[in-house]
Amino acid sequence: MAASTAKTPLLLSVAALVVSIIVAGYATAITQSAQSIQGETSRQVKDVRTALDDISGRISSLERLVSLYAKAAGIDSPQQAELIVKQREELQARVDAARRESGRLVVYGSVDYADIKSTLDAFQARYPFIQVVYESMRPPEVYTRVSSELSANKPTADLVLVSHTTGIRFAQEKRYLPYVSPEAASYPDFLRDKNGEWTAAVLLPIAFVYNTDKVKQPPSTLEALTDPQWAGKVIMHDITLGTTGTQYLVSLKNIIGESRFNSFVDRLVKNVKPTLDISVSTVAEKVASGEFHIGLIVNLHDVVRLKMQGAPIEYFLPTDVPLLTTFSHIAIISTTKNPNSAKLLVDFILSKEGQTIIGNTPVRFPARPDTAARFSLDKIVPAGLRMVNYPDDEAIAKARDWAARFKEMGFGAK
Repeated sequence: MAASTAKTPLLLSVAALVVSIIVAGYATAITQSAQSIQGETSRQVKDVRTALDDISGRISSLERLVSLYAKAAGIDSPQQAELIVKQREELQARVDAARRESGRLVVYGSVDYADIKSTLDAFQARYPFIQVVYESMRPPEVYTRVSSELSANKPTADLVLVSHTTGIRFAQEKRYLPYVSPEAASYPDFLRDKNGEWTAAVLLPIAFVYNTDKVKQPPSTLEALTDPQWAGKVIMHDITLGTTGTQYLVSLKNIIGESRFNSFVDRLVKNVKPTLDISVSTVAEKVASGEFHIGLIVNLHDVVRLKMQGAPIEYFLPTDVPLLTTFSHIAIISTTKNPNSAKLLVDFILSKEGQTIIGNTPVRFPARPDTAARFSLDKIVPAGLRMVNYPDDEAIAKARDWAARFKEMGFGAK
């Protein structure tokens, strides 16, 4: 019994040793397995990290490439890209809708057909399913024609391309269909209606002109222009019509001051008694021909055109008289049956492409500021020349009152 009891601690020690050996073996095995797994995992992680780095590099390169393409296309942000995508979707929807319309657009315009033909041809090449019929007439005729046809419930133009001095009356009478073209954002506020009723398409700077064969030095001041030596030698746009000439003079009044203005028009009618003509272009042509020595209130583009043809004509501006500039605007008549086709034409004429075609046409000044064209206004007039937009608020609101007043003063009387 004692021997058995003595062996017990020994057996326990041996068992403990065996257990420790087994445990140590398992621990070693486990450690080795863990190290093996860890090594494999590290290799896999390293491989994944390398792959991710490669993908990241490719994405970064792609982002740089996309950024370069975006900058080249004038896209500055993701928001702008989203806007472009939205506009393209809207354009496609408009094109699809236009295909379901009559396929014919009628435009009444005061811009000479020869000066707008290239732009219309390019539009029809873009949208061959739309035929544009352009009827050219003087601004007052555009107004009278549209107004009379609407009053008689007869078909009229889908759009007008008319001098703002006349077309503003359509806007006041709510004759236009509001449409904010996506292209209008490139135009300053004074060249577009905030509600989208009209947007400038062609600039119309106004100046005075003289025949260089007849006059060696034009009058340097408004006062010199009223000298009796010019009696019978001056022609001007008819200021009794309430349109371009009237609105020009009223706008000039608010630039030079009422007192000086009153003296100028009083001396002009008494000392010079200028001949009046209903056509701004005819005023320039009659000076170029030598029939008159000086012309007042003339489109600058007519002067440039006649000079290019070799006519002895040049523009001038008396001291304190800036280059007053208006424009021809494009607008959709509210009764059009082809609104989507009309919107496509508005978009095209206001686009950089359309404006460039206009600006390369002898001679028209594009209204879009960023247009690099042969006849962009900044290439025609000297840098630093003061420019003022007209008509001002009084000229718009009271043009007909002033027209009657000018007539009472004796302008237009034989």
